[in-house]
Amino acid sequence: MSNPTSLPWYAIEEESQPLTPGLLVYPKRIEHNIEAMISLAGDVKRLIPHIKTHKMAEIVKMQMSKGIRQFKCATLSEVQLLIRCEVDGILLAHQPTAEKISLFLEWQKQYPNQHFSTLVDNEASLLLFSRIAQEHKVQVHLWIDINNGMNRTGCNPEKAFSLYKSLKQTPNCTFSGLHVYDGHIRPPDLKERTQACQNDFVAVEKLIHNIEKQGEESPRCIAGGSPSFYPHALHDKVMLSPGTTLLWDANYSAVWPESPFQKAAVIITRLISKPAKNIYCFDLGHKAVASEMPLPRVDLIGMQGSIQKGQSEEHLVVEYTGEDTFVIGQLFYAIPKHICPTVAKYNKVYVVHQHQIASSWNVEARDYQWEK
Repeated sequence: MSNPTSLPWYAIEEESQPLTPGLLVYPKRIEHNIEAMISLAGDVKRLIPHIKTHKMAEIVKMQMSKGIRQFKCATLSEVQLLIRCEVDGILLAHQPTAEKISLFLEWQKQYPNQHFSTLVDNEASLLLFSRIAQEHKVQVHLWIDINNGMNRTGCNPEKAFSLYKSLKQTPNCTFSGLHVYDGHIRPPDLKERTQACQNDFVAVEKLIHNIEKQGEESPRCIAGGSPSFYPHALHDKVMLSPGTTLLWDANYSAVWPESPFQKAAVIITRLISKPAKNIYCFDLGHKAVASEMPLPRVDLIGMQGSIQKGQSEEHLVVEYTGEDTFVIGQLFYAIPKHICPTVAKYNKVYVVHQHQIASSWNVEARDYQWEK
């Protein structure tokens, strides 16, 4: 049996125990990441973390124990998870369609002690939300989603003032603030990334100024994700919504190498075949790790310098020219390049304390469908 004190941080003592592929999480590291988030924000009230990365009640509750009371999410299952956790504020940061906003507002009526809000980026959706809110006899609380360069969703800042004026005059609709996600800004140099965030935020600042000129209070603004967390933290009036910071991954470690965040999720996989010289096959297919990007999709610990040649539903094929000291069935650890969609591959995760698998957590909000 190994001496636990001599093991790397990610290793488990009883490697014959877990089924693979599987996902390990490390609560002490998650706690460190939560505290680092709060430290960077400077005030816990500035944080509205996204739960799309982890989708687990236990991690929501860990954040709540540190004073974080409001959260962002992207799916109705994630909304339900936050309702069950009894958080104070729920922002559905994914502009809903008719059937989703209707259910969302029904939950808002059912749980009056929790504050519900969502996004809008166009007049047609605004009118739709107004009509459905009137049917439900409630106010729908709306953040104007701003596109400041990512070109995925949102309203151009120069055009958003018109939407703001419409929202203020639309029945059953309440203006909550501005929502700005700039996930396209990823230069690995922190100064360059900070400058890019500031440059792209100028148009948002002009929009805020135009709103203030109407005699209104300065609107609240939620900005950034994980790569732009630090740059936006420099603006003390901006709310912050990181998500990947809770578990971290290989890609963001490369984008922000000097970050205070620790990797807190690791895939386990086993060597299952040696079909040819220097070729190794692992039980780590598309079904077990995010596969939306080109290979390599994981950093395979213990086979540094290997080349990931191919992946299918159940298999990862690797070429490695180093010394072959490996045996079939051997456990390997892998750091995912993209943790968010990787977590969604699993119903449960193994929870590791002091190199032991202590329990498991359900990935409760991994499905798009909600519970009836």
